[in-house]
Amino acid sequence: MIKYVMSKSLNQRGLIGIGLCGIVFFIGYYILNYISTMEDPPLGNTIYILIGSLLVFLSVLGVFLILKYIYDSKKKKERRQRRRKNHRLSYLKDSTKNKNS
Repeated sequence: MIKYVMSKSLNQRGLIGIGLCGIVFFIGYYILNYISTMEDPPLGNTIYILIGSLLVFLSVLGVFLILKYIYDSKKKKERRQRRRKNHRLSYLKDSTKNKNS
């Protein structure tokens, strides 16, 4: 599965990551709003509140980091192309001409 994901392009990997973050967000939202408000959950309400809040926070943070990585890689690619475009070749002068004169 990891080889399949890593063989995709950067944008497709970003979309897969954002999709996974969306799934984690909805799991955290479900835990936070439904399981933690039950009358007597198995481990106590506080644990479910913490787990749900943590999952929601991590999914939002993951989306921001993925978008930042995609944006930065595009900027880096444009910067490389600009550098390549502005680069001019300079040739060294032939040393034999200087010796003869």
